[in-house]
Amino acid sequence: MLKAVIMDFDGVIVDTEVIWFDIYKEWFKINLHYDLTMEEFLVCVGADSDKLFKKLEKDYNIIIDNKQFVAETNQKFLDASKELPLKEGVLEFIQRIKKENILLALATSASRKKPNYHLKRLKILQYFDEIVTSEDVDKIKPSPDLFNKAIEKLGVKKEEAVIIEDSVNGLIAGNRAGIRTVVCTNDVTKHSNFTNYFIKIDSLIKIDFNKIIKNFNGSSDRYVTR
Repeated sequence: MLKAVIMDFDGVIVDTEVIWFDIYKEWFKINLHYDLTMEEFLVCVGADSDKLFKKLEKDYNIIIDNKQFVAETNQKFLDASKELPLKEGVLEFIQRIKKENILLALATSASRKKPNYHLKRLKILQYFDEIVTSEDVDKIKPSPDLFNKAIEKLGVKKEEAVIIEDSVNGLIAGNRAGIRTVVCTNDVTKHSNFTNYFIKIDSLIKIDFNKIIKNFNGSSDRYVTR
């Protein structure tokens, strides 16, 4: 029986990934004269910049000061994202969850300040029973820590929950946690190679919630919605 839904934030609730890619690409071009590709950027989607920076250092000996990068890009992101709307189908999906008396949690690799700001701004904070961020765990995605903590706080079994994610790192984290994961892609993560998911869609508006509830029987069966 489905008792809980755990949602990612960036790229699932609001479409921040496109903004971040543009910011990364511009910063790399100006500071390093390097053309960052979408494929390279996808390494850190759902995780953090450190994963990308370590790969570039290993592959090309490109050394990046993470503190400098954060200091020079965070405000740009805040300015560009402060009026972002909810992604298509998010409100309807969340309202359906609560109508069915299903618990709802947020599990994000971001720190608490950003999702709290946007959830309040978009008037959906009240729908979430629990919020788990990077401040609550030792390791972020692709580690399963965030999802394990969400399960613990919600007080449900892993086989009673489903995750909504947009990134490969998020999907890996969900699989490592042993929780069925719905992949909902966006304009950035649609370029990723996803495997071993419960459902794959490109918008929450395309989720057949009745089908999920009907087929949620505790098995490990997967099906794909195209």
